[in-house]
Amino acid sequence: MTAKSKKWLRFRIVTVLVFSLILFIALISRAFQLQIMSGQALKAMAEKQHTRSLALHTERGTIIDRNGQELAATILADSVYADPSKIIDREGISAKLSSALYVKKDNIKTRLSRSRNFSWIARQISPAQAKRTSALNLEGVYLMQEPKRFYPHKELACHIIGFAGFDSNGLEGLELRYNNFLKNVPDKATWRKDARGNRLYQKDHSGDVKGTGTSNLILTIDSKVQYIVEVQLKEAVKKADAKGGIAIVMDPRTGEVLAMANMPQFNLNDFSRYSHGAFRNRAVTDCFDPGSIFKPFLAAAALEEGVAEESDVINCERGAYIVGNRTIHEAQDKEFGEMTFREVLKHSSNIGSVKIAERLGKEKYFDYIEKFGFGSKTGIDLPGEIQGILRDVDGWTDVDLATIAFGQGISVTAIQL
Repeated sequence: MTAKSKKWLRFRIVTVLVFSLILFIALISRAFQLQIMSGQALKAMAEKQHTRSLALHTERGTIIDRNGQELAATILADSVYADPSKIIDREGISAKLSSALYVKKDNIKTRLSRSRNFSWIARQISPAQAKRTSALNLEGVYLMQEPKRFYPHKELACHIIGFAGFDSNGLEGLELRYNNFLKNVPDKATWRKDARGNRLYQKDHSGDVKGTGTSNLILTIDSKVQYIVEVQLKEAVKKADAKGGIAIVMDPRTGEVLAMANMPQFNLNDFSRYSHGAFRNRAVTDCFDPGSIFKPFLAAAALEEGVAEESDVINCERGAYIVGNRTIHEAQDKEFGEMTFREVLKHSSNIGSVKIAERLGKEKYFDYIEKFGFGSKTGIDLPGEIQGILRDVDGWTDVDLATIAFGQGISVTAIQL
């Protein structure tokens, strides 16, 4: 071998060694990067690719009355879901599920045709529906238990309690107002899947990550009083052939609401059958002219200010009294002559009330109306409360003072009264 050949051989050997060393260093560096520096991130990525999670809404807190009677509780109910990727005969399975669940076949078929691995078929079904579905033993169709809101007294206090939907979120009433207080952090069901996305878990899977504890809500409502009020209100509405009615019972010493009823009612366990208007708690969401109910507030203000005494004699003008450009009359065209202040209130005289309001004056009367809480929200913890209508005293005319004296020209809510 010539010197030139030996030199060339050494060059090739050195080149190979240098290249091998560089390659070795690169491999070591990459391994260090993957295993040490990026290990946790890659592990998380792999975990994400091979697992899937589903939030399982957990038990909400219980709503109870002042005596510990349950008004809203949580039970377990079966729900049906499917893995469309495992279903071949969508037509046949849709027909079988339709028969078992009493759900339209086309609706089920649409859900089975979705290009994903999970699809709800029916939520919170009855035990009979669950039994029929389980007996079918269909590939790719599963049952899962999840919490369901249950109202043991159905219509009782329905406008106060409200209701929660399938996903354990409050939708109306106190269920909505105290949703964050009542609801739990969801459980989480986790399963592994293969490279093709197929699930690798058992049918009767249960959540493996538990949520936090719930809080119960105690009301001032007395369910016994509530029941009596609802029965009486229902009879009164029927007797008057009215479209609806409102009744409230409060403890005058504390202001606590013991009962609040609206007619017509609705079944909390079957709320989806009703229109949204049926859920309005008109005791707080609607206002109306109070009429003669407002006269005692005028009387209280007049007595407090000393502008009238119970024995004061007031001329009620035989049923016609001119104020500004308007003639004030008594209800039902009654005619009263002279009456004491006590009799004015007893017989609900419009004209007598107007004359008392004139003694009190616009500014003082307005001030007392505001102090009684009219024109402002009470702050009751029910959603949708309005403040009613009370125009500023600067815009009052003599006629306004007169009409507000007998409860017209002002609008109030039942809870304000």
